[in-house]
Amino acid sequence: MSEETTNTKPKKKRLLYYIVLSVCVLLLVAATVLTVYFLTTGSSNILDDSGGNNGDTGEVPPQGGDQQGEDKDPDEPSKPSGGEDAVKFVSPIEGASYTVEYNVIYTNETLGWIYRHKAVDFDAAAGTEVKCMADGKIESISYSEETGNIILVDHGDGLKTLYRFVEPDSNLREGADIRKGETLGVVAKAYGIEHKDGEHLHLEVELNGKAADPTEYLGSVLDEK
Repeated sequence: MSEETTNTKPKKKRLLYYIVLSVCVLLLVAATVLTVYFLTTGSSNILDDSGGNNGDTGEVPPQGGDQQGEDKDPDEPSKPSGGEDAVKFVSPIEGASYTVEYNVIYTNETLGWIYRHKAVDFDAAAGTEVKCMADGKIESISYSEETGNIILVDHGDGLKTLYRFVEPDSNLREGADIRKGETLGVVAKAYGIEHKDGEHLHLEVELNGKAADPTEYLGSVLDEK
């Protein structure tokens, strides 16, 4: 056997060894990549499905009874909905319609000012009884020949009503409880900053410190003239 043939055999063996080694390395890298991929994908799915107790899907079961509709917006007006609630609020002027609606652009004839009307006005003769819209407590009674006398009633739960251009009843006291439909006073003669607008009751409703539409509370007991 020649020396050339003898040297060729070790070279072929080394080449074969390197090829096998390269294939093993590639297989090892591929296996590592696939393992990391599947572990990562599996982890993300587990995180997405978490949130429940003891492997639950995250949905909280009812805690007894039918709870649908119990979650309410705290700013949502407490509107009449039938039954006893249908008479929760009464019109401050019995049988009267409102003449100036809420949130319209209003022209004050006395001052010549134009502004947005955050109230409802009732056209009523002087001496017409003004009723309390709902049960509550007299928060304040104020007198002003310029801006008009004001009676403020707190009904609780952030709801208040304000009655302007009223002569308060002589027996009315701040801090006293008052029932729905009881008399607060009477419509005053036209005077002050709205005397050219004639005799009327100016009614405002406040919910959690913000103006609200009185007709949302009075509902069907009111009609616009």
